[in-house]
Amino acid sequence: MKQFIKKITAFSASAVIAVSSAICASAIGADTNETPTFTVHFDLSDEGVSIVPDEDGNVPEITDLVKNPNSSFFIPVAKLQREGYSFSGWTEDDIKGYVGGDVFRVKDHDIVLKPVWAVAGDTEFHTVTYRVEWNGEIDKEAEKLVPPAKRQTGKFVSVSAYSFPREGYKQRGWTDGKNEFASEEYMIVHDEDVTLYPNLKKLYNLKYSVGDADRINGITELIFEIAEGEPTNLQNTDRFSRNGFKTVGWHCENDGKDYVAVAPFTMPSEDVLITPIWEPIQYTINFKPSNNASDNIKVRGLTDTAITIPECTYVKEGYTFGGWQYQDTVCQPGDEYIIPGAEPGIGISFKAIWIEGSGEQITTTTSETTTTTTTSSTTSSSATTTSETSTTTTSATSSTTTTTSATATTSTTTTVTEPITTTTTSTESVATMLGDANCDGAIDMADAVLIMQALANPNKYGVNGTSSSCMTAAGKLNADVDMESPGLTTGDALVIQLYLLGRVEKFPLY
Repeated sequence: MKQFIKKITAFSASAVIAVSSAICASAIGADTNETPTFTVHFDLSDEGVSIVPDEDGNVPEITDLVKNPNSSFFIPVAKLQREGYSFSGWTEDDIKGYVGGDVFRVKDHDIVLKPVWAVAGDTEFHTVTYRVEWNGEIDKEAEKLVPPAKRQTGKFVSVSAYSFPREGYKQRGWTDGKNEFASEEYMIVHDEDVTLYPNLKKLYNLKYSVGDADRINGITELIFEIAEGEPTNLQNTDRFSRNGFKTVGWHCENDGKDYVAVAPFTMPSEDVLITPIWEPIQYTINFKPSNNASDNIKVRGLTDTAITIPECTYVKEGYTFGGWQYQDTVCQPGDEYIIPGAEPGIGISFKAIWIEGSGEQITTTTSETTTTTTTSSTTSSSATTTSETSTTTTSATSSTTTTTSATATTSTTTTVTEPITTTTTSTESVATMLGDANCDGAIDMADAVLIMQALANPNKYGVNGTSSSCMTAAGKLNADVDMESPGLTTGDALVIQLYLLGRVEKFPLY
């Protein structure tokens, strides 16, 4: 099942990439100067050449074109005529031919397309033979599928679409030993016989890996088999998930270049390693002294950088501010806090700790447990803090309270013999139905769609997103059905689709 999922994922990714490739540049550090243009010229200078009128008697125009590199255009469908010849099509190199309606790709130079002519009434034919040969032996059964073609000089032959690959290789059309022809590409016949052989290209691995990056959610590498010399497109930037970071491009370890998402890439004759270019996310960290959002204090900062914990300007009658708490971390105003990054779609919010009475928070931050020491002028005291994730009980054996006025200073030492208890309210969600990402009581395509939306746009469709149809915390737990990639990943959406197709019988899938 793992290999089956890998193949489907690779196929789907390739399909999406192919659609997107035409609109993306190739290198992140590309020159920002104006894009060059190239001229496509149709040579009509042969003596006696004219354009054949259409059915309405109008003469179509064949004009020069100005195109950007890597762009495409359609070969004009208008036909030419010349006494004593028949028009076959157009060519740039006198090797490959193009007929009206074909797509021609502009590369990095000006182009001159000339008409190809066959002599009218020519009775001499030349043979194009397809030779399928392994270790010196001709595969006659294979050659029955690709019979020879006979044409006069100046005519076109559409190269066979049949392929006969060998293990570890991929066939990319056919070759005469010098020129390579793609399947169904037109080859111009000249005044000699031609033998074509399978154009075999060795397969190499195009590997994407997060390397030694930390805080990774889900998969850490992707591998695709690509034939040497084959054009492809790099993956989109949503292939890996890392807390606190986003992928802004790809770095090729082989050529040392940086590329943008879905940039065109030609596979070399070696395995290739591609790594993400990570950029830290800028967070707006909320410090919430109350349940009113207008009271929030906002501090901006990037992942793995330090911010200064703000003062609490909010006053809660009958309580003393005891610090700011996020998960199991408690900070005091003025402390330095290094932003750790959060799971995609999850922000970072501190809540105020309020201690009933006139207590004062002294100790601050811990990464494992929270210890709170409180001083008071009475023999016992209790403080209640509401948190989403932890419960903390703290005992204090002695403390000192110092009161200062303009005329006198008094010091009092009080021994607290009863523990100060921190009470926790838990809001942890549980899975209600595996596969039901939108929590509507059914498992259908909408669940897979919501997962992909939450991954692509977590601020809108992730947990606590802005959309009314965003994923809930329970829905996120329901969605995690691919145990090979724990956490919310594209693998979960794929497993749900396979379940709907009957390829997966139950959740979770291990």
